Amino acid sequence: MPKLGKSKKIIQLALLILAAGSIYPLVYLRQNFESTILEVFGLSNSELSGLYSMLGIIFVVGYIPSGWLADKIPVRYLITFSLLLTAATGLYYAQIPDKSMLVYVYLIWGFATVFTFWSAILKTVSLLADKSEEGKYFGALDGGRGLVEAILASIAVGVFAFFVGNGSNIENTKAGFQGVVYMYCAVLVVVAILVFFALSESERRTPDLVSEPAESTIAAVRRILKIREVWVMTVVLFCGYTLFWGHYYFSGYLDVNHAVTPVSAGVVTVIVLWMRPIGGFGGGYLADKFGKARVLSISMVVAAVGLIGLALIPGNWGVGAVYVLVVLVGLFMYVIRGIYWSLLDDCRVPVAATGIAIGIISFVGYLPDIVIPQISSAIYTAFGDNVAGANNFFFAVTGGIGLVGALAAGYFAVLMKRRNDLESSNADEELQAAS
Repeated sequence: MPKLGKSKKIIQLALLILAAGSIYPLVYLRQNFESTILEVFGLSNSELSGLYSMLGIIFVVGYIPSGWLADKIPVRYLITFSLLLTAATGLYYAQIPDKSMLVYVYLIWGFATVFTFWSAILKTVSLLADKSEEGKYFGALDGGRGLVEAILASIAVGVFAFFVGNGSNIENTKAGFQGVVYMYCAVLVVVAILVFFALSESERRTPDLVSEPAESTIAAVRRILKIREVWVMTVVLFCGYTLFWGHYYFSGYLDVNHAVTPVSAGVVTVIVLWMRPIGGFGGGYLADKFGKARVLSISMVVAAVGLIGLALIPGNWGVGAVYVLVVLVGLFMYVIRGIYWSLLDDCRVPVAATGIAIGIISFVGYLPDIVIPQISSAIYTAFGDNVAGANNFFFAVTGGIGLVGALAAGYFAVLMKRRNDLESSNADEELQAAS
């Protein structure tokens, strides 16, 4: 891409962070306002989970075409289009249509946030960063995105509280919900305008794997599937992302299991969002200092045990302790999310096949977007009116899957130690032979 000054690159990176941090909170509004969404639309937990299951399918299907679009259409247009389409759909969502129409809302959101957005954002960050800056730029994207989400969520809770006031009737609740959605839509429109006019277009293009002979792609896939570490990493990613899915249920858990008001639940889940920059940057520092797989394994144990602990805490427990445990689990979820992709370098995938490896690992690793809502729907359907029991059982299942991931991460650490010991031994033998 054309050479950019340092300050201009930072401005453009900031725009990408704003775009990534503002587009997803509207889609995942349930994270802070699940009970409100269920109430205003007259949805059951299983119906809401079904919508997110459909969204997960769209996400998984969208990885490959998203990359193709990013190579064919200028990313500035893709990102702007995604932001505006998400906002326009949000305006319709704010009108509180019949719940039968929500399937179309989530279909459009899935298209706008993956097909036309995800690869465009990643590609633009990659082209902005020099070779020596990629780690910092992608780290800033994830940590900065979390910071933007936390700030916007804090504003959203304030807007909701303003409209709801001291009343708890359905009209006040609807007004608060609409105020929150309108706020997010306004931000998306502003960011879209900034991106369109301030984001420079890259002239450089990444290699197009589609233009390569089919045999070379098949051969690359075969090489990747023979790497044991890739399979172990895939298990780690799947289980780690499953753990992360648990935080979408914190709001409903606090409301139902511990009789916390929607405003208080929103405050706690916003605090959890503020753990993302801390978990991402802090986890990365610890991973470099003590070993990526080791820190990942320990973090997964803490998060999994914490979720199981939340499932076992009785409803009459001190709510302050529940708040602390929820925030602590959220912190370690963000540590996990921040460092699990760092294992890829240790897999020693051929450089030419790195993109394919990421695609394979992503396809399996992010299947929880499809699987977890299905599991959740089955659990809530089975428990019927006992939503509190369903919440507890869901956290226990999620925590159990997380413990499997912790074992996988521990095994990955063992594999790395064996490799390092073998390479060190071979180096000593070569040195002795040379002398």
